[in-house]
Amino acid sequence: MKTKTIIPLVSLALGIVWIVYGLSHYGFWHHVKGPLAGFVPTILAFVLVAVSIIGLIQSFKEKEEPDRLESWTIVLASGIIFFLVFIFGMIISLMVFVLVWTKFYEKSSWKDTIIVLIISFGIIYGVFTVWLMVPFPNGIIIDAILG
Repeated sequence: MKTKTIIPLVSLALGIVWIVYGLSHYGFWHHVKGPLAGFVPTILAFVLVAVSIIGLIQSFKEKEEPDRLESWTIVLASGIIFFLVFIFGMIISLMVFVLVWTKFYEKSSWKDTIIVLIISFGIIYGVFTVWLMVPFPNGIIIDAILG
């Protein structure tokens, strides 16, 4: 099976899992409170399913080209972040990702990196934690510190 077919299939499966998980575990909408914790993840999962279906259809139309290591950078980085979430928690892991990606992959200046980091943290914390009350995982280190 071609890589261009495998990736949309995996994305499609992940999108379906997050739709089910977001609707059943976090909830989508409350008639009084409005959006619940699963609102944004469920919408993004629907978008992921739609894009995955498009990618899957296109994968059958394109010929297979040899994989380049650069093509797997975001997949590898996402896998590392996924692992770090269990250790350090979601917010810290995402901030490390933004810092490393902006500074070392994009080769931005420290000033630009810090500005992007602060804005990213503000959006993630303000929108998802405070406004939508998404219960991000803390990770084993933060759980050990907080008790």
